[in-house]
Amino acid sequence: MKVAIVHDDLVQWGGAERILRGICDIFPNAPIFTSLVDFSNDRLKQAFAGKKVISSFLQKIPVSKSLYKALLPLYPLSFEQFVFDEYDLVISQTTRFAKCIITKPKTTHISYCHTPPRFLWNYSNLAEVLQNRFLINKLRLVDQIYAQRVDQFLAGSINAQTRIKQAYNRQAPVIYPYVDLQRFNNIESFNGGYFLVIARLNRYKRVDLAIKACFELKLPLKIVGIGPELDRLSAMGQTGEVDFLGNIDDATLTLVLAGAEALIIPGIEDFGLTSLEAQALGKPVIAFKSGGALETVVEGQTGIFFHMQTVDSLKEAIKKLESAQINPERCQQNANKFNKESFTKNFKQIIASLVYTKK
Repeated sequence: MKVAIVHDDLVQWGGAERILRGICDIFPNAPIFTSLVDFSNDRLKQAFAGKKVISSFLQKIPVSKSLYKALLPLYPLSFEQFVFDEYDLVISQTTRFAKCIITKPKTTHISYCHTPPRFLWNYSNLAEVLQNRFLINKLRLVDQIYAQRVDQFLAGSINAQTRIKQAYNRQAPVIYPYVDLQRFNNIESFNGGYFLVIARLNRYKRVDLAIKACFELKLPLKIVGIGPELDRLSAMGQTGEVDFLGNIDDATLTLVLAGAEALIIPGIEDFGLTSLEAQALGKPVIAFKSGGALETVVEGQTGIFFHMQTVDSLKEAIKKLESAQINPERCQQNANKFNKESFTKNFKQIIASLVYTKK
């Protein structure tokens, strides 16, 4: 069976790219089709070394890598131009437009979706940037049309499953992403006395809540990640003990996680791999009670929820952590359920059944 993999873009390293790497391990000979590639990013270059990566016409636009969000209206077209006639199976992994491909009836298209596009379906604040409602409505229509052409959706979480049903009226079996547990072998946790946020610095991640809460509680905070909100958040962080670490390699990230008092997740996550990575090291999670956190955090056992996206609500959760009986071994047990072996087995089984059914 000849397989191709489609991914939104390869310009940043994050949870979606980790899962893409896992899908590539299942189908090692499958090329990756994507809108844009930026292998000046060392983590991307290393992760996909030796893989055949085919990019779209967007790659030829000189500023495409730095202004890729401004090119969002062109994304559906960039995926339409790919030809998959020679493939039996195409797997698109997406939070945006990678599903906007055209395949012939003989080719099975399975879309592993972690969320419909947030900016189209009101899951982020990017809609505030795209003030042109006409454009948003047009892109939403395009998104819905292509969603109906997908043979089968798979969801990365129950949260994603619900969104797919709401946006497209499509059913989607859940296959949870995996945690690379081998990264944490022989790593000893310690108490470095700081709290930690790991996130792309977008507005909907609500990193500002963590900065304000830690400032008011006089607690040290480390922030891993970059993004369009960096300057604004850096200015806020000057008033407190906030350390912006930027993008760091996996080995350094693991050590930073190992020393954290707790991981704070102030935004609504599609799933939340970082939550499980923290738990794999025996670290508790303080998360907003919504989205993927409901599937990765066991309240009172592996973490604490806060119920409103406000500074006061987050502060109360941080205070609760001091008296909570969080067992590091219970955290690790929870993370171990999301192992790569289970992901690979489940993915292979459902892919095989779907391809067989179509035949």
